[in-house]
Amino acid sequence: MMSRRRPLVLLTIALVLAAGGTTALLLRDDDDGGSARTTATAQGARTLAELRPERIIARVEQIRGLRLKRRPRFRVVDSGQVARLIRRQERQDGGAGSSREDRVNVAMLKLIGLLRPDADLRRIQTTLAEDGFLGFYDGDRNEMVIIKRGPRLPVSAESTIAHELVHAIDDQHFGIFRRAQRLARRGDEDAQLAYTSVVEGNAEAVATAYVSRYHVPSEDPGDAQQAKRLERQLPFGLLLSLGFPYAFGESFVGALGAPGDSPRLARALTDRRPRSSSEILDPLRYAARAGTASVRVDAERLLGPRWVPLQPADVLSAVDLLSLLATRERDAAAAVPLAMAWRGGRYAYLRERSADGRGCAAPCTSRDAFVGAVRLNSAANARKAASIFGQTVERRRGRRVGPDAWQVAGGAVAVRTSGAQTTFAYAPTAGLAVRLAERAARSRPAPPLRPYPTADSGTPAR
Repeated sequence: MMSRRRPLVLLTIALVLAAGGTTALLLRDDDDGGSARTTATAQGARTLAELRPERIIARVEQIRGLRLKRRPRFRVVDSGQVARLIRRQERQDGGAGSSREDRVNVAMLKLIGLLRPDADLRRIQTTLAEDGFLGFYDGDRNEMVIIKRGPRLPVSAESTIAHELVHAIDDQHFGIFRRAQRLARRGDEDAQLAYTSVVEGNAEAVATAYVSRYHVPSEDPGDAQQAKRLERQLPFGLLLSLGFPYAFGESFVGALGAPGDSPRLARALTDRRPRSSSEILDPLRYAARAGTASVRVDAERLLGPRWVPLQPADVLSAVDLLSLLATRERDAAAAVPLAMAWRGGRYAYLRERSADGRGCAAPCTSRDAFVGAVRLNSAANARKAASIFGQTVERRRGRRVGPDAWQVAGGAVAVRTSGAQTTFAYAPTAGLAVRLAERAARSRPAPPLRPYPTADSGTPAR
């Protein structure tokens, strides 16, 4: 399933938060035979027939430069059906984790401040399902689903259909769903995010061109209120990661020549997909096929046998770094260049066994430890990242207890730099956090860049 979310955050460089009302727009006659849009349509059509799907299909095919092989079915659902449909599709896609995985992930996000301590996962999921989605395309059923929240279709229904039609075209030509499912089975979440960014970015690029060319409303009057509800439940950094594929993906595919049938875009969707969110942030790294620095985190050696990993050590990606540093909208402009400077990262999340076998409510500040390390492109950027990270800790009411160490919310946080590497650690005590930040991680520089031809060449595998 590929879905179109509401724009979630306002990032100075790329992301736009839906806000304000939508004025009625009157269109001139255009070269595809479309007639002037009525005020009623600008206010929101009552039925799909009023939107004239065949006309939308023809327009999208022209902008995308490719034609549908099979016309999708169109379906309208109300908000009460949305969460059930999304959960069913996530199970089919393999995107929904086990309840234990969910609990561990939520505990970790609360510990490092990306979720509030009192955050309710189910409530957040319900809010995202009800307020965060405009529609989606079901590739297995070749079905276009538009979400209706009143007597009329959303004002943005036409631009949403344009976005989702791109997914249908790309799946029929390039098998994007099959490729996405294959990546999901491999378990490389950063590679999944990178590919999703190409897919969603391409759809956003076409939808943006569609809105501009045909003067179609792209925001609903209720978007601002719904976006504020999301902001109240989710910190800015997490909203940033949710909106990443749409905004940064659109910028990335623009560098490849989208919208349109660009050979480079075709290869990014097939046999030369980006391998990390770092390549989405910096298309030059994608073009050069830049290597990744080796980063190792060995917290178990320092902590001893009483500490056990709650999940396998994993990549701390460029978008993870961005989310950790941009905890407020105003921080994004400084955080984006540092995320672009990412060259590799790793994290580990562990818990100390209880002597009596008792569990621990999240965030388990008395028994949990988290170590994250990133290698950047220079020592200067490593120091900048450490400085911004320290500022985010202090905004969480962290009390400084030593050089780059803080007591916060029942636990402690420390950050250290070593050359181009920045390491931060959360632990029950300041002494332990400092020891982990100083000694738990090490890294080596990334291999040199390899040149990539600038001319479009080659035939993508379809």
